Amino acid sequence: MAWRLARSLEKLRAQVNDKWPNRSKASDGSVGDTSHGARKSDHNPDRNGIVHAVDITHDPKTGFDSYAFADLLLAKQDSRISYIISNSRIGSGPRGVHQPGVWRKYTGSNPHDHHVHVSVVMGSAADRTTEWDIGALQTAAPDVVAAYVAPPPTLRKGDKGSQVQTMQGRLNAHGDNLKVDGDFGPRTATALALFQKRAGLTADGICGPQSWKALLA
Repeated sequence: MAWRLARSLEKLRAQVNDKWPNRSKASDGSVGDTSHGARKSDHNPDRNGIVHAVDITHDPKTGFDSYAFADLLLAKQDSRISYIISNSRIGSGPRGVHQPGVWRKYTGSNPHDHHVHVSVVMGSAADRTTEWDIGALQTAAPDVVAAYVAPPPTLRKGDKGSQVQTMQGRLNAHGDNLKVDGDFGPRTATALALFQKRAGLTADGICGPQSWKALLA
């Protein structure tokens, strides 16, 4: 299915990019992967092909602290917001069933500590492109978050390099017997899928954030 991101989220992401032009985009996302497609998610296109969720990478080393950004968005209660997830917290927008503007514990498998997830409402409001009120969020001092480590990149069959070697080494540490050559070929993909199955993850042979988390545990 052809898809596009809701225009309100395109606007939000553009404002973030303008304000923090050097931020990492390692954990940015919009349309869902295989695991999202298997369940209900705002990362999946609706019947009109519109995706109602965006992830924006937590990168406080360059000033973009997604935790503080999530706090600001939740407090502002823009009418376009459906809900926000950040660092094991979830909060509703003004139309939410739960108490709007109040964080509650999020218990999903992905804590969203590498990015902030923003979902917008269905209907015409999702495409409203008025400015988001994010001006109050200041650039963070780099030394406050010096310990932040960006998540490894998502790897797929056909990828090559040192990150693939790291993944192969971790698979071997969990009981596989792969040649650590940095080449993500069919044998590596099969080993990864088997590991994902053992770990209770979607066995799609793609090494994304949840697979990395399990491999590095």
